[in-house]
Parts: sequence; C-alpha cells; structure tokens
Amino acid sequence: MTPLHSDEGARLRVAGTVELSSLAGPANPARFDYLESRVRKVLGIDAPVARRWLGFRPTLPDCVPVIGPSPNEPRVIHAFGHQHIGVTLAGVTGRLVSECLAKGSPEWITPCSPARF
Repeated sequence: MTPLHSDEGARLRVAGTVELSSLAGPANPARFDYLESRVRKVLGIDAPVARRWLGFRPTLPDCVPVIGPSPNEPRVIHAFGHQHIGVTLAGVTGRLVSECLAKGSPEWITPCSPARF
C-alpha cells in the first residue's frame, strides 16, 4: 500500500499480486476483489475504489534471475531479472556480484548464468 497525494486529494494505491497471462488476457476481477476486501478489513475503509488498473511487468522465460559474467565481456557482471522481487533479493545479489568480481563465478551459480540464453 502506498499513500498518494495529488491535486485530486489523498488516495491509497494497493498492489500485491502477480498473475501469469498473455498481454491480450483480461484482468482477473478476483484479484482486485481479494486486495480490496483485505484492505477494507485491515484499514476499515468504506470509500469506493476510484479505479482498477492492471500493469504488465517483464518476466524471464525460466523465471530465474540472470547473475554472472557476460559471455561477451567477463568484466561485465549481469544482475537482473528478479521477477518482481528485486528489492528483496538486492542484498544477496550484491554479494554474488562482489564474489564474481573478486573470485570468479561460483559453480553453483551456473543456473543463473547469462550464457543460458
């Protein structure tokens, strides 16, 4: 939940579900209903919902982040594709990048290798 303040007044933005679908797929109203019911219960809000919105976020085909040296330039370390939880994984990703720079890629990081594509 994020408070928003604008010329339209104070509002609350609520988000928190991920649904895998096609770009042409319609929004799933059950997702909106779920979020709305929980927010109303927790915060006791009775105001009507101003609008419902669906945004598209990129996801890698195998849902595994890309972490490790570039196959084209080993001095470049890639670290992206955390499937919507990049902030959560930022600390461990930073540690992996520093290990790649200092010692080279550990063998167990192979599933995250940029070379897999």
